[in-house]
Amino acid sequence: MIQAIFRKEFFKIRVMWLLVFIANLGLLIHIWICTRQLFILDHAEVVWYRVLQLGQIHFEHLKYAPLLSGILIACFQFLPEMWGERFRLSLHLPVSAGFVAMGHLLAGLFAYALVGLADLGGLWLITSIYLPSQGIMVSLLTALPWTMAGICAYLGIALTLLEPDFRLKALNLALTAGMAGCYLLNTRPGAFGPSLPVLIVPLALMVPAVMVPVFRFRYRRMG
Repeated sequence: MIQAIFRKEFFKIRVMWLLVFIANLGLLIHIWICTRQLFILDHAEVVWYRVLQLGQIHFEHLKYAPLLSGILIACFQFLPEMWGERFRLSLHLPVSAGFVAMGHLLAGLFAYALVGLADLGGLWLITSIYLPSQGIMVSLLTALPWTMAGICAYLGIALTLLEPDFRLKALNLALTAGMAGCYLLNTRPGAFGPSLPVLIVPLALMVPAVMVPVFRFRYRRMG
């Protein structure tokens, strides 16, 4: 049953997800052009020094793309469900509300993962063309927290939209904004590297947190 819910949810958002995916690919092309321009204007040694020693980020345009992608995917997936309260229909399925919610989340997280992996893969490819291995590692360690911010945004927006109480909606939205901001702090490139295992913990805790408003919605609406 959870597989059927997964397929239904991914099929539902496939068109809008494709637009988000294409937009991210377009941004990667822009980053490639800007990176290429750096090496046209200066010698490679000068660019390497600015990137590896001075901490210049040559892909700063990518910073907020994962965040926006996570927000959009969550909105495309859950806004229609909550506007018409169609989510109640899913709660009539002969499975627990937790399984229903997990099917929805897995579909959304899978859709976001494809976008996030494309961003990281594209950044790896661009960086590997122009920079040595040290530059590749620093670039990926810098971009990984941004990708986590997108996961945080997706789960936080899902939590906000599924919550039936408007006061808790506002609280969830504020907490999501604060948590996502932690992944987007301006630091030296690669500085978050040692903390990446710790940064996964809040994201893991957000998954069961989304289950809470699902049960609240079920019992308030269905008795």
